[in-house]
Amino acid sequence: MTDELRYWLGFNLVPQIGPARFEALRTHFDSLAEAWAASATALRAVGLPRDAIEQLLYHRQRLDLDAELARLDREGVTLLTLDDPA
Repeated sequence: MTDELRYWLGFNLVPQIGPARFEALRTHFDSLAEAWAASATALRAVGLPRDAIEQLLYHRQRLDLDAELARLDREGVTLLTLDDPA
């Protein structure tokens, strides 16, 4: 399980962050960890609208990504990403 996997999951759990906005974040920042931790100003620079930024700031403070990954593991769910060869 890579560190980036937790952020794939995290962004997927945030309302207002769909595939296009996720790809914009992925392209703009050096890593998904950097995108996850970005300030509102940095997120605006990516082109995210205010409602998406507010949702991200709200949910990233409340989500425990490691606990979410553990929950998926307990339920037998395999998380696949666009970068996964599977």
